[in-house]
Amino acid sequence: MFGKGILGINARNLLYVGRYNQKKTVMLADDKIRTKHFLSAREIPVPKLYSIIKNRDELDKFDFNNLPNHFVLKPNFSSGGEGIIVISDRKEGGFIGVNGEMYSRNDLYNHVSDILDGRFSIYGKDFAFFEQLVISDPSIGDFSFEGLPDIRVVVYNLIPVMAMLRLPTKRSSGKANLHLGACGVGIDMAKGEATYVTQNNKIVEEVPGFGPIKGLKIPYWEDILNIASKIQLVTNLGYLACDVAIDKSSGPVVLEINARAGLQVQVANLSPLRKRLEKVKGIKVTSVEKGVRVAKDMFGNVVVKGIENVSGKKLIGNEESVEVMYKDQTFKINALIDNSIERTVLDEDFAKKNKLIEDESYNDEKSIMKLKFNLAGERSQTVVDIEKVVSEKHQMIIGRRDLNNFLIDPSKKEEVAVLPKKDDSKPEQKEKKEYNIPVKKINFQYLDKLLVKIDSQIKLLYYLRPLNLLEEKKKFLKDTSYNPQFYYPEIKFDPFKLRSDLLKLEFDDSPLGQIFEKKKDEILQKIELLENIGTPMFNDISKDLYGDVEEELLKEAFKSIEKKVEPKKQKQYKADFAKKMFEEIFKKYKIKWRVKIKEGVVASAIAGKHNTLFVNKDAKFSEDHIKKLIVHEIETHVLTAQNGKTQPYEIFNRGLANYVETQEGLAVYNQNSLLKDPESANYYNAAVSYIAVHLAKELSFSKVFGKLKEMGIPDDRAFRVTTKVKRGLYDTEEKGGFTKDIVYFKGAKDIERFVDAGGDLKDLYYGKYSLEDLDLVKQVPYLRPPKFLPKWLKD
Repeated sequence: MFGKGILGINARNLLYVGRYNQKKTVMLADDKIRTKHFLSAREIPVPKLYSIIKNRDELDKFDFNNLPNHFVLKPNFSSGGEGIIVISDRKEGGFIGVNGEMYSRNDLYNHVSDILDGRFSIYGKDFAFFEQLVISDPSIGDFSFEGLPDIRVVVYNLIPVMAMLRLPTKRSSGKANLHLGACGVGIDMAKGEATYVTQNNKIVEEVPGFGPIKGLKIPYWEDILNIASKIQLVTNLGYLACDVAIDKSSGPVVLEINARAGLQVQVANLSPLRKRLEKVKGIKVTSVEKGVRVAKDMFGNVVVKGIENVSGKKLIGNEESVEVMYKDQTFKINALIDNSIERTVLDEDFAKKNKLIEDESYNDEKSIMKLKFNLAGERSQTVVDIEKVVSEKHQMIIGRRDLNNFLIDPSKKEEVAVLPKKDDSKPEQKEKKEYNIPVKKINFQYLDKLLVKIDSQIKLLYYLRPLNLLEEKKKFLKDTSYNPQFYYPEIKFDPFKLRSDLLKLEFDDSPLGQIFEKKKDEILQKIELLENIGTPMFNDISKDLYGDVEEELLKEAFKSIEKKVEPKKQKQYKADFAKKMFEEIFKKYKIKWRVKIKEGVVASAIAGKHNTLFVNKDAKFSEDHIKKLIVHEIETHVLTAQNGKTQPYEIFNRGLANYVETQEGLAVYNQNSLLKDPESANYYNAAVSYIAVHLAKELSFSKVFGKLKEMGIPDDRAFRVTTKVKRGLYDTEEKGGFTKDIVYFKGAKDIERFVDAGGDLKDLYYGKYSLEDLDLVKQVPYLRPPKFLPKWLKD
């Protein structure tokens, strides 16, 4: 029908599903409950979840009277709409299906029983769940027989490449599945209008029983495309389809996502899908908005020539030459076009050099100023942020606030200014190139700043701290058989853009090049970890990042906790006493750090950002506890960070790849070596955390807590340790969790072996890095000896 370019099932599996969809991401798409939690946490609308039944015990206890009058009962792992029952009302103690069929409570009980047995599942045993019944917007619902119509959108490279409206018919028994006889209606990607109508792979003139639909405008079309593109961004599925319904009250809601999207969409659109997929391959798309813009420009049903004349908007590329007007001067500079940011950014160094920030329009407190610039012949007056633009090529980034009058064409050839480069070298000093082979020089200073800037956006522990931790703690301490249900902060950075920026970076094989390459890989892993919060892949990615429990070390950890000595009773001091002690230590080392008492600090004291040591307002401190914190936080973490600041590269302060294990191991080792308090002896607390990670691999939150209690751990500490190893999950009844806490015990043992082999602890104070990178670190040019060392290490 279409000629060349049609996508068959084998090509789909080989070229797209197999190549771009990892097994772990496919598992997320197949798991409807996890998908629902995952998308909801990222503010993507989904139908409300009422209840889940996971096993026979829960089914026997379930009260069907607590369900609302209308709902949908679904198997978690079904496909093709199998096993779904839609209830529209109640009558005489029973339930009425959307098709008028009556269901008793016993009917629903038996159906749930079939679901649990795996009758409809693609994996075997299954869960059943009840969710909100979506009532379709009448504009498309009026063309549907009994069931719920939806819009399927196929996305690749963040670009929605094709879509269709699926309409239930009498032939399909009210279901939107095309193989059962539902209608597939093509959609013009640019205008969101219905085009062709198909049924059973044949063109039909109208929707059976309802009439012609061509030209119907799909409500919320722009929102639907943005949702589809965003789903690909957050799930990391390289090729997917999402099914979106339009609720008459709340608008678009995502019903499910599909990693093995069917191919009937190309029949509905009379257009070969493979041709469209190949057309967008390789286009650099750095945001959801750009992906949607490309889709509408490339795949509109009518190809418009002279798009600027038709739309009234200028067509620009991803990079443009811009004129910045300041008083009686005009500067021609290069700008990056990026509508993933709100406000335009002007490079701070450029602004200082040309004295723009001396203008009265510059707000020093907020680092913003009013500015005029000319882009593609269009003059704009706007407010810009004055920040460092980490790019050798661009002095400005134009945000979406200033892009309303433009269309962005990612394929448009760059039109950037050729900026003169100052050459201070003398002729005889210029590098001689033999045989005309160009010598590529890597600007490590630039790459260093870029890596630090990207890494600083990740904030791993912030995104892994449950927002409802205090509420769930109260519930749990009332009933320790309860497994907390956590949710987490929305990710505020753009994972796709950061990943794209990182993958462009290239390094050489020098010691510094190897160090930077490792850091790049670590940042990519951290991005992937945060993208997979609440998914089955989270635990595996955590193990890739921090490692897994080792059998021999586990035995040593159990031996360590057997040797705990009960702490002696000591006078307890308040936070202000500890604050004074810490301030005295900073004076002794001549370090300009401040100590701040703060509510809600997770630990009793912790070294934070901006040269600040935070002290928990509600904590109590013995003298031994204060000594321990001085050794751990100040004489390890603060001093290594301070030395990192003296190095030629910021990454030594921020932390090289895998530095956490050596940093925490060194802190624990130092405590154990210098202090005699029971908590430091034999790495007791570190061993407890190591064991907890081991337990979390197979046990629920409640059971990990119970095991720690059996080991003699007090309630509050047991809850804190369990939370740290089970964070990253939504439902903490599930196996697995966050493995980071193995680093304390493992790191301490690594330091112990390092010292026993004749290693010098002073070698670990150049900055923050992994013990395994020590040889590379000592080969970095212009590395400065540690300026700050613990007094006991100097002596």
